Amino acid sequence: MIRNTFVWFMILVVFFGSPASVSAADDSGLQAAMSMQKAFVDVARTLKPSVVNIRIERTSSGGISWLSPEDAPEGSAEEFFRQFFRGQKFQRPPEQKIEGAGSGVIISSDGTILTNNHVVKEASKIVVKLHDQTELPAEIVGQDPQTDLAVIKVKADKELPAAQFANSDEVEVGQWCIAVGNPLGLEQTVTVGVVSALGRSGIGATAIEDFIQTDASINPGNSGGPLVDLKGRVIGINTLIFTAPGSGIGFAIPSNMASRISQQIASKGKVERPYLGITMQGVTEELAKHYDLKDRDGAVVMQLSEDSPASKGGLKPMDIIRKIDGKVMKTTNDVQKSILSMEVGKSVDMEILRNGKTAELKIKLEQMPDSFGLSPREISKLPRPKQQGEGLAGQLGFKVQKLTPEMARSMAVDAKSGLVVAGVRETSAAEKGGLKAGDVIVQVNGQEVADEEAFEKSLKEGEAKKSSVILVNRSGTPMFLVISHTD
Repeated sequence: MIRNTFVWFMILVVFFGSPASVSAADDSGLQAAMSMQKAFVDVARTLKPSVVNIRIERTSSGGISWLSPEDAPEGSAEEFFRQFFRGQKFQRPPEQKIEGAGSGVIISSDGTILTNNHVVKEASKIVVKLHDQTELPAEIVGQDPQTDLAVIKVKADKELPAAQFANSDEVEVGQWCIAVGNPLGLEQTVTVGVVSALGRSGIGATAIEDFIQTDASINPGNSGGPLVDLKGRVIGINTLIFTAPGSGIGFAIPSNMASRISQQIASKGKVERPYLGITMQGVTEELAKHYDLKDRDGAVVMQLSEDSPASKGGLKPMDIIRKIDGKVMKTTNDVQKSILSMEVGKSVDMEILRNGKTAELKIKLEQMPDSFGLSPREISKLPRPKQQGEGLAGQLGFKVQKLTPEMARSMAVDAKSGLVVAGVRETSAAEKGGLKAGDVIVQVNGQEVADEEAFEKSLKEGEAKKSSVILVNRSGTPMFLVISHTD
């Protein structure tokens, strides 16, 4: 009996270890878990003060509602006034304020904040809430729709804690990462995951894609917040999620790209970025077999933009880009990253495969147009540069037309003379100041205006104060508007 008991005891020791070793193993596992927990807690404690919540308002006028639906216009200024001449009356729906929220990360102690462009795009009002619950108004410094990044700035009465950025080229698949932000309005939320993949592109979310994929929980409102490593350094800016519940797939813009772009925006208000002007796809197995290639390295040129650097340099559709400045290009992502890392004006040596034969090209890189890779709607939202000869009104974002008696009757306006606003450009100083198509301008900076010459002269008097006071008649109601000359 004693012998059998001893045997069973030895078996238990072999399988489960001695009571002392089991206790030691448990203690070792607990120590490791506590160490990992401390790392997460330390990162959250260090990073949270550098993460802000962003609340925005967008104003939607809802367009123009016409009393005669069969004659509803397409929205152009010509159609707008054509309806006036037909004697049609109109009513303007009340403005609607649309609220939104996102996240941001402080990148400079002077109040400079990095976020996503889609968070602040078309915002009429931006409010930033700091970690200590202080709320401050913010202004947009610059935007980059191609990468969905934007820089905003607040004026604080103290230095703000800026986050540290890591080298995203050193990020590895499988490493721990932490996301901090404002998901679904839940402030200062911390989620943990791993880096799932690197160099994700072809998603169709932005014109330039080189995402870090993560399974750290990211939800609406996390946009613009940081993705960090266990040292609390920013490795990416959370930007995009797959909306399927429980998908566990989120995307962040790598810190190297975000840092480079934010520095340019903060210092110059814009991004200087070279481009080739092409669309590409990878080398397929069939194409590699057709040209007897031993590998599938390279990027196949599909289309070229007219008058682009690639077109000027002699690149053609179906060329396969194999090397740039002697470096092998394995994927389309390699080509994109290589070009974006260079300076505008640089000439690159490109080795291509054309109809199975190797050729050399030299292509001079140019500044990427603001509209490159954007949809027509996004292009229409871009600020238009000031043009000579368009007048100060055009530079401020609106145009006027002389008010006729017929128009006055159609608009039910008791005015014998003046100017009527024929159109207002979106995101312009005029729109921000509240000017709307159909407003009848009565006075500008205290002067009555009967024609465009007098109007321009009065408007220029506002240059000294960097703003103009305009008295308008809107649907029979007089109101004052202040238009900034600096927006």
